[in-house]
Amino acid sequence: MRRVFPRHRRFERAMNIDEIAAIARRRLPNFVYEYIEGGSDDEVSLANNRAIFERYRFTPRTLTDVSQRSLTCQVLGREIAMPLIIAPTGFNGMITRDGDMKLARMAAKWRIPFTLSNASTTALEEIATVAESWNWMQIYFYRDRDYVEKLMARCEAAGFDTLVITTDSAIYGNREWDARNYTRPLVLDWYNKLHTLTRPGWIKDVLYPNGVPTFKNLGDLLPPAKPRSRALPPPLAVI
Repeated sequence: MRRVFPRHRRFERAMNIDEIAAIARRRLPNFVYEYIEGGSDDEVSLANNRAIFERYRFTPRTLTDVSQRSLTCQVLGREIAMPLIIAPTGFNGMITRDGDMKLARMAAKWRIPFTLSNASTTALEEIATVAESWNWMQIYFYRDRDYVEKLMARCEAAGFDTLVITTDSAIYGNREWDARNYTRPLVLDWYNKLHTLTRPGWIKDVLYPNGVPTFKNLGDLLPPAKPRSRALPPPLAVI
């Protein structure tokens, strides 16, 4: 008999990441879920990355005093609660309302760093208001170096003390499953438009009342009339 996860949508009841993924699939429109779950081309690198972590093994130590246990460690001269950092992910506002803020608050609660994506839907200044958070900022080497300098100045003024430089995006990966969801770049096909209507909870959470979330840290790179996520800068803007 094949085992299946309970068909609920309460993530707080999930016991592992796979169960959370199953909940996300039931909650999110197909095109949003594919953006999160998918990789490029045949997804060989994606499968290999996951397999690497699956090869890690813990060595149990018995007859040892484990009454005092700690995962704390030092990162860049500061103590964090566990050896984890929330990596930069774009479009979090398309997954849930104020997705970046929710991640920043959880990072602060668990005393680990939070890295804000350059393609976030929350302004870095707003993230800086989260109490007791240690905020890092992702930066691409855009051709527009003036924009990069302005972004770094904003980070400094907001109290971000760590920059995470992304250097592997001169050419974007060929995300085939993403591409299948569109009739042309960033225009959903009819299946995905209709499928989105079957996710009223997501529509209420993400789209109501202000529509598609906007990029809050890319303003100087986007045309004035195209601040929304459908106007993501082309790959050639990043070198």
